[in-house]
Amino acid sequence: MTSSAHGPDRPVPPRGAQPRRGAGRADAVVRCVSPGSGAAAMLTAAPLPDRPGARLSGDCDLDSRQVLASALGIVTRIPGPVVHLDLSAVVFLDAAAVAALVHASATFTAQGRRLLIHDPPYSLRKVVEMFPDECAALEVAA
Repeated sequence: MTSSAHGPDRPVPPRGAQPRRGAGRADAVVRCVSPGSGAAAMLTAAPLPDRPGARLSGDCDLDSRQVLASALGIVTRIPGPVVHLDLSAVVFLDAAAVAALVHASATFTAQGRRLLIHDPPYSLRKVVEMFPDECAALEVAA
């Protein structure tokens, strides 16, 4: 979905996502806000300062699914042969979030590139243990 307010190729942010004020395209931070509450977010995505990629913070569940999809959409457009996804500050990933990571990783593979996941939380490791074939596309840094 596109909008003229965001330019012809830039996605409309999901409902509840708020970019950091004054942020440029390469310095965008996306936060999920509970609708109507104005309360702070369940999930935050920010660019990595030292390499191509992003760092997610918070929970990846039903409440933050749209923000995760938006963040992964942006991550798949980061140039380079290897893009890093730091999950060290992610507390929880539900099965749908893991499926979104698998889909993003498959997108990278189809482009001849790699999505390298760093410091996955326990919940991701448990889903991979339960569904090893389905999660085979995920590449976790040693």
